[in-house]
Amino acid sequence: MAICAPSVAVLMCHAPIVIPTIGRSRAGDCLASTTAMVEAAHRVAASDARNLILISPHTPRHPHAYGGIFTPTLRGGFSAFGYPELTCSFPQDPEVLDALSHCSRQHGIKVAAVEMDGLDHGALVPLWFLQEAGFKGSVTILGLPWEADAGIHARFGMVLAETLGELGPWALVASGDMSHALKPGGPAGFDPQAHKFDEALVACVRENRLTDLSSIEPLLRERAAEDVVDSLEVASGAMDGDTHGHRFLSYEGPFGVGYLVAILRESRT
Repeated sequence: MAICAPSVAVLMCHAPIVIPTIGRSRAGDCLASTTAMVEAAHRVAASDARNLILISPHTPRHPHAYGGIFTPTLRGGFSAFGYPELTCSFPQDPEVLDALSHCSRQHGIKVAAVEMDGLDHGALVPLWFLQEAGFKGSVTILGLPWEADAGIHARFGMVLAETLGELGPWALVASGDMSHALKPGGPAGFDPQAHKFDEALVACVRENRLTDLSSIEPLLRERAAEDVVDSLEVASGAMDGDTHGHRFLSYEGPFGVGYLVAILRESRT
């Protein structure tokens, strides 16, 4: 398998509140995350990427397949959060999903179509920042399987690198949030052990040790109610150890959910 790492790969959080218009009076409490999201999006926009793959944990899932949205244009907005004026729209190159489906089958991995009305916030939040930054390439959004064998996300990342590399320079966004149980009243309630997950994962990203993600205990991941590890494992496989330009940007958890943003790879630095 010939691997062509993405020109730039980033980890972006997906909490709508980090968008200043939505955050409003609470925007200052997550300013570090907002600033980091702007930086990550600008690095993607400044790259030579023609195509962008976005891995979202909230895109509808198949039991055993990675899900793709087969449509020429990806559109969505934040009406569900009370801001219908905030919208995103990106073209999608059908060649990308066709090629990815073909290449995945050759490696025993399934890519299947998913149906959805509008985009999920796991995709929308990163896309809003990318749109603001002026990214002009095509976008392909992929969901994760509900059930996955050990190591399959990294293998799928390598398939992405093989497939997209043949179509020209490309970029990767791993969308995910950390623990959802950091404080009482958090989305998943409060778990006194949840912070240990965030500390372990922050260390993996800060110290550029994504291959150590699998060592985080499954029970701790469950208690944290996280949705970031799978996306990061796909990114790790796509980079195949080439993490040139890696930069940790920010981590904070002001509202009971951990937000982590990082540049995982950037070839221009």
